[in-house]
Amino acid sequence: MRNTPDSTKKLDSLLRKLMKQAPAESNESVDPVEVLVKSFLIWESTTTKATAAYKRIMDQVVDFNDLRVSMPDELVEWIGPRYPMALERCKRLRASLRDTFKREHAMNLDRLHGLGRREVKQYLRSLDGISPYAADRVTLLCFDAHCMPVDQRLRRALIKEGACRESIEIADLSSWLARHVKAADGAVTHSALQAWSDRVGSFAPGGRSAGDGSPAGTTRRAAVSTKNKDRTG
Repeated sequence: MRNTPDSTKKLDSLLRKLMKQAPAESNESVDPVEVLVKSFLIWESTTTKATAAYKRIMDQVVDFNDLRVSMPDELVEWIGPRYPMALERCKRLRASLRDTFKREHAMNLDRLHGLGRREVKQYLRSLDGISPYAADRVTLLCFDAHCMPVDQRLRRALIKEGACRESIEIADLSSWLARHVKAADGAVTHSALQAWSDRVGSFAPGGRSAGDGSPAGTTRRAAVSTKNKDRTG
């Protein structure tokens, strides 16, 4: 879906302003599993909340393998039941970590460095429970493949700014931004947009996502994949 010339101009103006205020280059880890976990926590939340939640989680587990076999209710307790979409988020995270281990027979994604960028994106997008935002953020930050992570918070903020159509879906907005932003500027633009969304974004009513653009059935599969599972993973 095309945006109007007026919304394109407003997006350009917004990006120019945000890039002047862009945070210094991030020293965030580029370990794909770590970025995946953090991306799940930032999705439909804020970086500040996610940073605190990640620390609380890692204070409770030995490593990511230990996190993989932790139950969703435990994760909710660690991040706090008032965290946006807490139970759904934790079910999805656990499902993605379990699927990663099932495919790789290890709690890492190192093999993806040997794949093409399109293959990496397809692989990450197909993980059980994954949200497009989390998949695209890992793709962008860890595998240097151009894409723009978008969640409902950013979508609503851009709509309010007049920088995109009100009717645009997340997938279309993500594709449009990726075409609009140079690949070389992808990571810093994402960082600037995320920081802006942290400041001006809002949660959907009840702290739930208004729809994340995930493939149909993903949430249900994430819930099913964690039901009645014990900690043996």
